[in-house]
Amino acid sequence: MTRTEVDLHAYVRQLEEHLRLAVFGGDAADPESAVLLVRGALAADDRARAAELAEAAEKLVADSPGAGDMAAAGAHVRGLVEQDPAVLDWAATTYSSLLGRAWATEDAGMACAQQGDRAAAVDRLHEAYALYQQLEVADCMDRVRARLRATGVRVRHWSYSDRPAFGWASLTDTERRIVYLVAEGLSNRQIASHMFLSVHTIAFHLRRVFCKLDVSSRVQLASLAAEQDGPPLVARQPAGVS
Repeated sequence: MTRTEVDLHAYVRQLEEHLRLAVFGGDAADPESAVLLVRGALAADDRARAAELAEAAEKLVADSPGAGDMAAAGAHVRGLVEQDPAVLDWAATTYSSLLGRAWATEDAGMACAQQGDRAAAVDRLHEAYALYQQLEVADCMDRVRARLRATGVRVRHWSYSDRPAFGWASLTDTERRIVYLVAEGLSNRQIASHMFLSVHTIAFHLRRVFCKLDVSSRVQLASLAAEQDGPPLVARQPAGVS
């Protein structure tokens, strides 16, 4: 195994541990992390671990009545393990998080495709694509486009071909608005309220921003924002999504 492969495996283990703590660590549960854990286990073809993680997530929901998006995530991970489009559809309609709805809708599309229901798969993948487009998540849009192409459907390319992968210029408009609000000292909950997004969607965007800018704290992020030409007041404009 090469040094790069060792580093990658170490990173994956650290990421999984972070996600486990996020979901089961005793603080406010993170629905999106629960879904990522199960998706990761399934991607590794470890269905036993995926089922175990899904069961743990559902137990967390049962122990926390009124858990909101976590309840949707409990259904989402069960639908992933069982490849049940109906359960995934229910999760998609139950999420308040736009990101959660997009993920569950995409997964429902793939479950339909696995069952041979091409028309239902295409409908759900188109819907997921539209949701990702609202969120300006280019890599998710690329993935859904590829999945639609596999079903024989072409989608007009809406890309960031001129945008680099890392650095300030790599940020989407939504990500920049979030950065400027962080620089003004707002919490994730305050940013979510201002931008009409869920707290978990803001956290998702911030994880992407930290990676793109290679920072590890909000202080570093604020310092980078202060070096840019754009005024923080730009961030005070509503994001335009619900």
